[in-house]
Order: sequence, then structure tokens, then C-alpha cells
Amino acid sequence: MAASDSFWILGLFGVLLVVGIPIAIALLVAGVVYLLGHVSSPLSAVASIAFASLDKTAILSVPFFILAAELLNRGGAIRGLVRFVDACIGHWRGGLPLVALVTIVIFSSICGSSVATAAAVGVALLPELDQRGYPKRLGMGLITVSGGLGILIPPSIPFIVFGLVTGTSIADLFAAGIVPGLLLAAVIATYIVLTSSSSDVPRKPRASAAERRATLKHAIPVLVLPIVILGSIYGGVFTPSESAAVAVIYALVLTFRSFRQQGMSEFIEALKSSCATSATILFVIMGASVFAYALTDSGAPRHIAEWIFDLELTPIQFLILVNVLLLVLGTVLEVISVMLITLPILMPIVLKLGIDPVHFAVIMVVNMEIAVITPPVGLNLFAISAISKTPIGTVFRSVLPYLALLFGALIAVTYLPQISLFLPRVLKG
Repeated sequence: MAASDSFWILGLFGVLLVVGIPIAIALLVAGVVYLLGHVSSPLSAVASIAFASLDKTAILSVPFFILAAELLNRGGAIRGLVRFVDACIGHWRGGLPLVALVTIVIFSSICGSSVATAAAVGVALLPELDQRGYPKRLGMGLITVSGGLGILIPPSIPFIVFGLVTGTSIADLFAAGIVPGLLLAAVIATYIVLTSSSSDVPRKPRASAAERRATLKHAIPVLVLPIVILGSIYGGVFTPSESAAVAVIYALVLTFRSFRQQGMSEFIEALKSSCATSATILFVIMGASVFAYALTDSGAPRHIAEWIFDLELTPIQFLILVNVLLLVLGTVLEVISVMLITLPILMPIVLKLGIDPVHFAVIMVVNMEIAVITPPVGLNLFAISAISKTPIGTVFRSVLPYLALLFGALIAVTYLPQISLFLPRVLKG
């Protein structure tokens, strides 16, 4: 195919985005328009591509993990977790912000979505942070940024999508995100403690042993769930999809009494919210699959790969170029879309240069952590803005002090692959 075909399909997609067409529809329309002129039976081809993109067992884990997180959030399980963490470390310097961070780390190991993580913890803790006298900007910035751990600490929906597109082991991808996620959380925690040294917010009295035991009783079921999810995967008991289904059943049992007290309306809202989120992600996957097929047929990946090969870049230089590209795309597209659009183009080059796909996946997801807090399409910004009733610009200014930490994490995972690859290799023996 001529290079002009590659340019006009990308151009059409860009125009559709500029005029405000939703990303999933823009991807689908651009792909369909190309296929109309290049395939004998375009409608059949579109139907076949769309069906094949969703006809994968692993994709079932996406709606299941989202539903489990919604049930736990609306069923009050997160509030019990917050109370336990607060009883344990709430008296430390930077107490409640550290409570928020630890809660986010634990909820990330259940959820798989940065927006859901930020929203769930934001609803539970932003009012409490305000009541205890912490600056509003501190709470907004912390929860907005650390909510991004929801896509780095497994189970991670972007890692599932990466595995589906590239054929990389999802279990290996999950393992690769654990060490970088915990290291980034530790860096943020250190920053909180250091910046809290000059705070005039009074420290909470140390909780008694009886208070800790009382809150632990309500938190244990939530604390066990990450062990069930990850332990069953790495123990060979369940696949990621089966473990996601088990997480839903577990969440239903755990929140049954709460939903019974609240009434069916809250349970129905949880179902509606998870269905809407899942449908959006699956529609984007479907549209991106049609678009990726059209791009591949037009020769775009080959043309771009040839251009990059002609530059004779080293792996380090290539990764610098990729990081810049992903950071730019992340400002205008949401996470899943960026991955689905770029992976068909970048993966052949990644493999050619000898870069480990698991390492590359972590690089991509850390880039997407920055994307979810970057306007104009930073979804975490919108979530915290809605919860705190604060303008987007104010929320974005609250995350600026943390950006240096995220860029430092990006540099570390890019050029120290052992951070990402250590645990997958250990688990493989």
C-alpha cells in the first residue's frame, strides 16, 4: 500500500478527534472508511475484526475486576479499610495523607483502574483530610497522583490489554508491576513525611491495641482479597479471568449485608456504573482493533518502523523517543486508546531491538500514570475535580509537586529493567 494511505487514515482519525467525536467512534469510523475502499466485503470484515477483538477469554477479567471494585466501594468495604489503616499509622507524621496512600496501594491490588481507585479513596478521605486541617491542595494532589498506582499494581487493566494485543503473559505483566508500584508508593510516602515536618496540623493520638483489633476485624476480608487474586494466579489455581470472577463472588459475599441495609438502589447503581465503564473500555478495544487492522493493511506500522530503523537508534535512544511520544499522546488520548493505537506500530521495533516486552509494558504504563493526571484528558483530574467540587486547573496545580517523582520513576524503570523484570524472573524460578 502507498504511504499516502497511512497518512490519510491517521489524518481522518485526527480530524474526528478535533471535532469532538468520542475516541471509540473516531477509531471505528476511520477504520471503516478505509476498509470501504480497500476490502471487497467491508461490513463483514468489520464485524469479523470487532468480534475477534472481544472473543478472548482474558478480556472477561476487565468487567469482572471493575465490578468487584464497584461493589467493594459502594458496599462500604473501603471505609472499613480506611479506619484500620488510620488506626495503625494515623498517628505518624503526615498521618492521614499516609493513610490515603496506603489505602490506595491496597485498593489498587483489587481494582485495576486508576480512575476508580482515585474516586473511591477520594470520596472516603478528601472530606476527612479537610476536617483534620490538611490543606485541600495536599489531599487533592496526593490522591490524584497516587490513584495512578491503580494501573501499575496488579491487577491492572492496561496490563491485561497489553497482554491481549501482544500475546505477552498477563501473569508476567502483573508480576512486573508490583516492584515499581511499591517503590513509587515508597517515594511518595517519603515525600509526604518530609513535607509534613513543617505542617502545623496536630498529629492524631496513637490508637489503642483494642481499637486496632476492632478495626482489623472489619478490614481483614478486604486485606485477604489481593492475596486471593494474586495468590491464585501465581499458584496456578486460576487464570487472571477466573481470578477476576472469584473476586466478584467474594465482593458480593462481603458486601451483601451492607447492600441489604442500603437497599437495592445502591447495588443497582454499582451494576450500572461498572457496566458503563466496562462497555466504554470494550467499545474502545473494538474500535481500536478495526483501526489497527486498517493501519496495518495500509502499511503504516511498516513505514514507521522502516523510518525508525533508518535512524539507526540504539535501544536507549529509541526508549527516549517512545517516552516523548507516549507523554504527548497521553495529554490528548485516554490510556487504553494510546496503547491500542501505538502497540501495533511499536512492538515490532521493540522486539527487533531486543527490548523485553514485559519491561516495555511497565515503561508504557508508567507513562500512562503521568497521562491520567495531565490535561486536557487526565481522567484522574476530572474524577477528583468532581468529588472535591474544585476547578480542573486547581486540581492540576495540586499535582505539580508530584510530577518530578513520576518522571524520576519513569527514568528509573526505563533504564533499570531489573526493577520490572526481577519479580517475574523469580516467580518463574
